[in-house]
Amino acid sequence: MKRMNERNGAGGVEKRVKSWRKFGSLVCQFALSLFLFSCGSNNQQTAHIPDFPKPGDSSRVEGALRALTLAINQSSPASAYAKRAVILLAMGRMNDALTDIDEAISRNDDAGSYYLTRAQILRALQQPAKALQNAQRAEILGIDTPELYTLQGDLLQQQNQFDKAKLYVAKALQMAPYDGEAYFFSGLMAARQGDTTQALTLYQQSLRLKPRYLETYNQLASVYRTLGDLTSALAYNQQALRYFPNNARLYYGRGLIYHTEGQLDSAMTYYRQTINVQSGYYQAYFQMGLINQKYRNYYAALANYQRVQQLRAQFPRIDTYIGYCHEQMGQYELAIAAYTKATRQNAADQQAAAGLWRSERRQYAQSSYNSLFLPDTVAKPQTRNRTVIDTTRVRISTIQPKARVTTHSGDSLQRTVKPIGQN
Repeated sequence: MKRMNERNGAGGVEKRVKSWRKFGSLVCQFALSLFLFSCGSNNQQTAHIPDFPKPGDSSRVEGALRALTLAINQSSPASAYAKRAVILLAMGRMNDALTDIDEAISRNDDAGSYYLTRAQILRALQQPAKALQNAQRAEILGIDTPELYTLQGDLLQQQNQFDKAKLYVAKALQMAPYDGEAYFFSGLMAARQGDTTQALTLYQQSLRLKPRYLETYNQLASVYRTLGDLTSALAYNQQALRYFPNNARLYYGRGLIYHTEGQLDSAMTYYRQTINVQSGYYQAYFQMGLINQKYRNYYAALANYQRVQQLRAQFPRIDTYIGYCHEQMGQYELAIAAYTKATRQNAADQQAAAGLWRSERRQYAQSSYNSLFLPDTVAKPQTRNRTVIDTTRVRISTIQPKARVTTHSGDSLQRTVKPIGQN
């Protein structure tokens, strides 16, 4: 009986605990419902903000983007803008990512992670000064991660502040000694300071720790190409292409290697492949222009240079190259216009100045030659001035031959030659 009462007592406690749990669950659900209702728009619940999708999973990436867009359309939370900015950054849509992270910061300007994201986007957009300002802001707001310190190291070395950059990279390696990206930026600083041997060692260490880091392959291939070890350069480039088969920069780098080796046809093949992968890769068009110019295929070279100008109007000395093609094709008026523009932009461009001088004189010579065949002169008879001798003022004397010319032969034969007209 006692045991039964004990069991009943224990059961009663268990029932009361379950009851309280059920009540607590109902309270939580009610509170969550109130929160979702208060965040909604037009009495609708806020859309679910998903976690970050795994890299390479395109279906989840698109699903996450749709969900985040729905959340933004319903209630526009700062976190949704920030998460979408990170995904757009990973997709390479930098301008869209910047728009989103700017909006997130405008709604919440004390989130350090938002400034870190904006710094990463600005670095990708090649604005290192602005990126550094945002990275420093993220540090002030409490972000203390190897990712931030590695980023700051990179941004500082881009501005030649190597001492500060080394301190940040060292701090990143202290926190994460197996961070391949930190080793990469250490190698980059060594290379920029002229220590090629140390740079190669750090790059290879980075590759061992992070074998899918694209920039390491690009730098290794570039260093070996500069050193003239084209076999090693091609090997690292080929290894990278296995991981990143659709990366335009790798095809361009391979084209540069063959270009350096003098294999122009192979270089041209990879420059074309670069454009097939990324149509706006203006550096590839320029290199193709150089090869066509070397082959004296000036029409194709001109088309390549003009494409560069369309994609990047401020490309250095592009008008000089365009002017040269026009000059070689005999289009002197167009050559003069291009050379004139080039000299106005850069008065120290001696090649443009020399090309302008040549083109102006060739155009003048061409116009002078063409004037000989204008319609009003073609029908005119072409007369030759003949010199007439006035015989009334000139005394002509007849040359008289000698009276007799005698020749002697070996057999003592004598021949007498009389003057013409005499008996």
